Amino acid sequence: MSRKQRNKHYGSDNRSSTLLPIANSSKYSDNSGSGFPEHLLRHININCGNQHHPQQATLETLVPNAVFVARDALSSKECQEWINYAENNNAWDVVSHPATKWIAHRECGRVQKNDWNMSHRLYQRIESVVQQISPQLDIFDKASLQSNSEKYIAITKSNNLPKYQPITCNPNLRLYKYTKGQWFGRHVDDSNRIDIPSVSTLSKCNNTSMNAPTFAGAANVKEAQTEITVLFYLSSCRGGATTFHPPHQRKKGGASVSFTPEEGAVLLHVHGDHCLEHEAEPVLEGVKYVLRTDIVYGIV
Repeated sequence: MSRKQRNKHYGSDNRSSTLLPIANSSKYSDNSGSGFPEHLLRHININCGNQHHPQQATLETLVPNAVFVARDALSSKECQEWINYAENNNAWDVVSHPATKWIAHRECGRVQKNDWNMSHRLYQRIESVVQQISPQLDIFDKASLQSNSEKYIAITKSNNLPKYQPITCNPNLRLYKYTKGQWFGRHVDDSNRIDIPSVSTLSKCNNTSMNAPTFAGAANVKEAQTEITVLFYLSSCRGGATTFHPPHQRKKGGASVSFTPEEGAVLLHVHGDHCLEHEAEPVLEGVKYVLRTDIVYGIV
């Protein structure tokens, strides 16, 4: 039985939230025409020895083939810049709903924007981490479904067999704020199709509120879809752990697996059909700030 056929709770920001051009996107998305300021994420020269880069970070496996953590993905200064920006320049949307048959209980604040430029810069920041974990995940290769003629055309253009692989981060960026006592109940994260707009499409829509993707080869990507949840922890706090409940642990009577927020750390876990049930436990002291995006895969 597939994951969607089971009686599981879904996160409210993911289920049925296919990303379309901004005019048709989630009602929670920002339509002001501006993305996030560039200074929130510094540009790093990986050849500069006195700057930390995630390539130097130690990757920790929390659940084999499913959940991973890398510390110091963001600097303390960057984390504070994100928090200051959210607190000083945006009114937090209040997210407060009890659990239903399909949606998990959730209480938090949210700031949500679509920003292709910042999303791809975030991807570049953790690209080496993504490349390490991607081979360990049981993600179906959509390229295997292409017809022989499609593969032949792709090979003649690039001399390479098309692959379904990580390409960028979801431009739907979400900042979350959990204060004392707030939490997010058990749920799974769904996968979402990503429509990558071309410059010509944006011109026809006359929609200046959405910037175009900046990564090389964006126009040639096919079957783009989110496959991995990405959580950047912008603060440390007491409580507020992200806790996973692997089915094999429950069968053996084993403990669940938790990660308590650490400033600058990034947690990545596979979602969609292979998503583990997980929750955000109540914050006991302090404030938990999280920047959420997803890893987008596509056939290239």
